[in-house]
Amino acid sequence: MTPFDDPQAELAWMFLQSLCDGGDLDEGFTLVSDDFTYWSIVTRTELDKTIFRRAVERRKQVFEVNIELIRCVNEGETVVVEGHCDGVSTDRARYDSPFVCIFDTRDGLIVSLREYSDTQSLAQVYPVPCATPERR
Repeated sequence: MTPFDDPQAELAWMFLQSLCDGGDLDEGFTLVSDDFTYWSIVTRTELDKTIFRRAVERRKQVFEVNIELIRCVNEGETVVVEGHCDGVSTDRARYDSPFVCIFDTRDGLIVSLREYSDTQSLAQVYPVPCATPERR
């Protein structure tokens, strides 16, 4: 159950939930296209579907997150989700960050995701970026 009436917004929210504590990554990654790309303000590097999944799996080894929806705005095939994310790392460092995710969809799948969040908060729990060209 999601708080969205629009299919694209629901798709975006379901994908975000799959990245969270208790989420199903296998299910989540069925919602993205084969040519999916991810970009983050943290790394400023575009990742493909496979590399992004590996980055998420590595992050989950260090800390899990939970998200709270603040609002969702969508127009056509584009969805913007504003929220708040928090979590605690395995060494008890706290992650607490507002975020905005911009999703582009096509034919019922997510084709791109751009994430903007608090880079300083992430550095507190995960000092090395989860996926840079050197770590692929």
